[in-house]
Amino acid sequence: MNDDRTRRAGTPAWRGIVYPLLLSAVALGVLLAVLGLGIGAPDPVAAETARGGAPPAAAAHAGETVLRVVAAIAAVAAAAFGGGLLARRLGQPPVIGEIATGLLLGPSFLAGLWPAATELFYPESAEPVLGLLAQAGLILFMFAVGSEFDASQLRRSGRVVGAVSQGSMIVPFALGVVSAGLVYREFAADGIGFVPFAIFLGTAMSITAFPVLARIVQESGLARHPLGTMAMTCAAACDVIAWCALATALAVAGAGSVWGAGGTVLLAAAFAVAVLALGRPLARAADRWADRVGVPSTARLLALLLLAFSLARVTDLMGVHSIFGAFLAGLLVPHRSGSELTAVQLRLDTLNRRLLLPLFFVSVGMTVDLTRVTANGALLVAGAVAVVTAVAGKLVGTGLTARSCGLSWRMSLGLGVLLNARGVTEVVVLRAGLDAGLINQNAFTVLVVMALLTTVMTGPALHLLKLSRRPSAAPVAPLRFAASPQREQLERNSA
Repeated sequence: MNDDRTRRAGTPAWRGIVYPLLLSAVALGVLLAVLGLGIGAPDPVAAETARGGAPPAAAAHAGETVLRVVAAIAAVAAAAFGGGLLARRLGQPPVIGEIATGLLLGPSFLAGLWPAATELFYPESAEPVLGLLAQAGLILFMFAVGSEFDASQLRRSGRVVGAVSQGSMIVPFALGVVSAGLVYREFAADGIGFVPFAIFLGTAMSITAFPVLARIVQESGLARHPLGTMAMTCAAACDVIAWCALATALAVAGAGSVWGAGGTVLLAAAFAVAVLALGRPLARAADRWADRVGVPSTARLLALLLLAFSLARVTDLMGVHSIFGAFLAGLLVPHRSGSELTAVQLRLDTLNRRLLLPLFFVSVGMTVDLTRVTANGALLVAGAVAVVTAVAGKLVGTGLTARSCGLSWRMSLGLGVLLNARGVTEVVVLRAGLDAGLINQNAFTVLVVMALLTTVMTGPALHLLKLSRRPSAAPVAPLRFAASPQREQLERNSA
């Protein structure tokens, strides 16, 4: 253990910077080569047409598109890695740097100042392929969130955790519904009714970033502290309620009324119950059988991909959203430390977080234009209302409930601060609302900024409350909700 810490402590800091810079240089060189070779080169279509043959436009276009896609993935991965590294240096979760990098690459900054940069990070000719990969990254991310979810923690949680979970969800949800009347004109999409918009806004205000919170708890030294354990358990319970509320909002938006959405919600609930009741025993039996016969890891990987994307497609056809099916698929995966299936799933998640998920952040950033919001006074006021409502709802709902259950004021506020982190989960929810026509582009921009602000303030607020602890040098028992030792080892190797 001491030798491992010594090796990590002795690693030069510049090594973490050379990797993203090298990838960026390679990607930029490839792009310049593509553009440069295309200038002044003979036109293959014209040459082939002059000879009387059929123009090989499709093959030439396919080759160029593949090259642009690979260059874009490399450039985005390098930029996201650099953003995550900078965020870690600033005491923030790396995913905050990755989301911020996606925003900086969009029209709010780089694409607005230097439009040609879009051809490197998100070229127009490759946009359909990159968009498809971004959606695949989102589905795989939700699949990983589901696989890391441990429902047994909820069953073992006491009445205090149950009460705090409800308070941290109900109060911000109610405030979000009330504030919907104030921002409906600026935030609602054209043609959407007030009821589905209010349900969605309440859901957005009550979200807690389950994966990001695990990292915050770990890096603040609270993984073995009761505050960290309680925060993770409450976040898990809040996420379950939030996904149900989001499914309801999407169903109402699709059906046009609350009563019309009842069938969709009941069908989705019955499907989830049936999948969990029948699928879990089958998945465990299949995992044991695969271990006995020695099924190769490639076949296990294909099985995981088929499971995630099949259930995502089913829930999408039901009229909710593909992310629910992916999350449900993750709940089916047996998570056993040391098993081959778990190792394959962790490697898949690590690859997705490094390559595909950053594409999703960039696709979000390309649709966010902060200059349009800052030039509109009504949107700024609406944004301020959203931020105040989100922060106050979590602090008041969580803090007062925890205090009434016997926790001290400092611990109660600390719990509210932790559950106020929204991170990437909020971005996923907001993108679902934008795609479903619940909110407009301006609302999406403002609420994405709100998600970043509420997450960034978590670390400094914990320091102000003197709740951050220096991580112990002793071995820490793995927290089921936090990153597992296998994941940490994979992330160290890939870094």
